[in-house]
Amino acid sequence: MSVASEASQVNLDFLINDLGLKQVSNTALFRKGNILVLSPSVQNKSNTFELGESLMKKFNPETDEGYLLIRIKEKFLMAKLHPFQRKMMTKDTEKSTKSKPSFWKFNVIESIIPRIENSGDRELTYKIQAPTKQQLTTFFNKK
Repeated sequence: MSVASEASQVNLDFLINDLGLKQVSNTALFRKGNILVLSPSVQNKSNTFELGESLMKKFNPETDEGYLLIRIKEKFLMAKLHPFQRKMMTKDTEKSTKSKPSFWKFNVIESIIPRIENSGDRELTYKIQAPTKQQLTTFFNKK
């Protein structure tokens, strides 16, 4: 098993065992009651991740309490999904290819105040929280 897949497995175990989330099929989508969590893995060499339109269609802001929980190296970054979606996932920055349905690509900018940058428009950024694993465990287990 590669180092990347081992790290991914550790993160998956944390989401399922510690946070009590259930993975939907073999996707980056997790649920717990009305909580919906999108948890894409970041490509560590480039600090990028993608969110596809097909996964976003499963999020209903009227009924779901949605979160973006990005796994990057040994830590997590978190944002409420609906405000992130409204600001960062615009039609102008949506991409698609012949082999892939519509998606958005983002860069994680690691700093004192981490942020997400839209690859399609680098001026489009979003400040994101960096909770500890303990804070995440407390947060998701009180829900």
